[in-house]
Amino acid sequence: MLIRPAFLTDAGAISAVAVQTFALACPAGTPQIELQKYIYEYLTPSSFAAALGEPNCDVQVLTDSEIIIGFTLVTRAPETLRLPQADGIPELTRCYVLPMYHGTGVAQMLLSATLAGYRGPVRLTVSDQNSRAIHFYIRNGFAIVGDTSFQCGDDIHRDLVMVRP
Repeated sequence: MLIRPAFLTDAGAISAVAVQTFALACPAGTPQIELQKYIYEYLTPSSFAAALGEPNCDVQVLTDSEIIIGFTLVTRAPETLRLPQADGIPELTRCYVLPMYHGTGVAQMLLSATLAGYRGPVRLTVSDQNSRAIHFYIRNGFAIVGDTSFQCGDDIHRDLVMVRP
């Protein structure tokens, strides 16, 4: 396993991981059509290529035998959430690992390596129904500081806002 900064040529492989894992981060009842709308708008190779060219984004990939099996994306200048504890700090926007690797410890390895690059606080949002992810982030020092909404196609979800000091 290797964790490294993503290259522009990784955009397609990163998109493939995102497409395979995004639905797992959403509430179970999210309509398939809404998941597809979100994927087609935000998780395409061109979307990740744009992020890789953005100076305020940091994308790390996790590889197994040179195949990308996970990635993180941190936005250093995210949108305001109107939560004093969460505004003005970097946001871990994505932390995805292929389902076949869940429970193996590689997500922990990827998250630890990503967070090691940030000295101050970091925030994230997570579906309030994703208890597995919530517990994972709590184990890694994140605490719930509020909530926000997340639009997946035409579906609106409630996300928890978590901050690691």
